[in-house]
Amino acid sequence: MRKFLPAGLMIAAVFLLGAAGVEACGDKALRIGRGIRFQRTVHPAVVLIYIPSNPTRASQVQSLLKKVGHKSYAAQREDNFNEALRSGQYDLVLGDLDVAANLGKQIENSPSRPVFIAIVSEGTKAEVAAAQKHYSHVVKNPHSSERYLDAIEGAMRSRMQLTGKKH
Repeated sequence: MRKFLPAGLMIAAVFLLGAAGVEACGDKALRIGRGIRFQRTVHPAVVLIYIPSNPTRASQVQSLLKKVGHKSYAAQREDNFNEALRSGQYDLVLGDLDVAANLGKQIENSPSRPVFIAIVSEGTKAEVAAAQKHYSHVVKNPHSSERYLDAIEGAMRSRMQLTGKKH
């Protein structure tokens, strides 16, 4: 009985304390930044990015989307945006909330009728809630790559349900 007690305590300690540090292969890579280098999208999209207030962020988002398997184009000016939108090849439009009101009619009249994803850069909770009420897909924290990917995935799922299209 005395031999089993220390052995049992050691086994219990290993399970309680040691199991937290033990991970399967790849778990750390997936946990760090959701493993963006290795992640592939389930629903690939063609995304038109229009963030005129921050061109650097637009290029960062474009490279992120390329890494996970989306195709994207970043329009720098409104005339570039309108020309790209008229081409009718975009599933989604990713843009600042500030310019969303101006783009509404153009997006509705586009041949492909893309889904708009609003980016709320620095808004209060009330502004975020209002944006979520008006737009079905919103990126709340534009500094997190996960937020972009989650919003795009959700928008593609809803677009596929509306159009009955499967990728």
